[in-house]
Amino acid sequence: MRRGRSADSPPRGRGWARRALFLGLRLGIAGSLAWGLLVGVREGYAYATTSPRFEVRGLVYQPTTHVDDARLRELMALTPGTNILSLDLDEIAGRIAQDDWVARASVVRVLPDSLEVTVEEHEPRAVLLLAGRLLLVDGEGQAFKALEPGERRQLPVLTGFDDASWLGRPGAVRERVARGLGALAAYHAKRRPRLSELNLGEAGELTLYTARMGTQLRLGRGDVQPALERYDALRAALGEEAEKLALVHLDSERAPGRPDRIVASFFPAKEAPSLLAEAEARAEQKAAEAEAAEARAEDAKSKKNTGKGKRSGKGKGALPRYH
Repeated sequence: MRRGRSADSPPRGRGWARRALFLGLRLGIAGSLAWGLLVGVREGYAYATTSPRFEVRGLVYQPTTHVDDARLRELMALTPGTNILSLDLDEIAGRIAQDDWVARASVVRVLPDSLEVTVEEHEPRAVLLLAGRLLLVDGEGQAFKALEPGERRQLPVLTGFDDASWLGRPGAVRERVARGLGALAAYHAKRRPRLSELNLGEAGELTLYTARMGTQLRLGRGDVQPALERYDALRAALGEEAEKLALVHLDSERAPGRPDRIVASFFPAKEAPSLLAEAEARAEQKAAEAEAAEARAEDAKSKKNTGKGKRSGKGKGALPRYH
């Protein structure tokens, strides 16, 4: 038997309506707050990205050898009034890295109005002769730019890449260049004669050429360190006579139970350094003779034309003196 509802108890529909009203108020308040927050963020972003307070006015940068302040600004290509918060810093760093000398670049914001830029340059270790082109190579074996006048200084040249097919094998080129750079690093670890060239043969054999006399040091295909130790021992044993070396085979393998063996040949009997001195002297003598001959010709010509007036002075030699 059902119990009747008391006359004093409120109807169920009225309680549900109150709960729905309360929930609606809460949702409305939350929505209003979210909307207000969104509008505030949007307005704040619009202000920050357009306000003159955040315009780029300062540049923190330590100039490098090849990228000075003016070159950096040219690469960044920022227009006056650029907002610091609207910049894509990775894109700016990419623009800077377009310079051949730049290995890596980074850009960070220094609020409210400055950018801090760091540039790391390639450090050339050698010159690569690749299919007729001369390229500067850094310590990682990357050929980063074409060689221009005055850039070689005393860098050795890596040869053995004459065939144009090397252009289509960058991985193989880099591998061989890395071997050459490793050999150069081992050679320069001690005080030895300056090198002008390092040739990498098809079978992986290495041949070094000294800068002053062009002495060939054939290191072979194996580890370069034992070969260089043989070279050091040979130079120590020869003393001043080591300057006369023309060709040294350092790639021989030591047989068990036998002493180390080095095969070497020398320049002609006269002291090797005198070859350079005599060549320079001959070049200077020829230049002087040519200058004197031209001066005599000018003098004879001026005597023939005495009636027509003297020349203002003697002619100079057309050939420059040897330097």
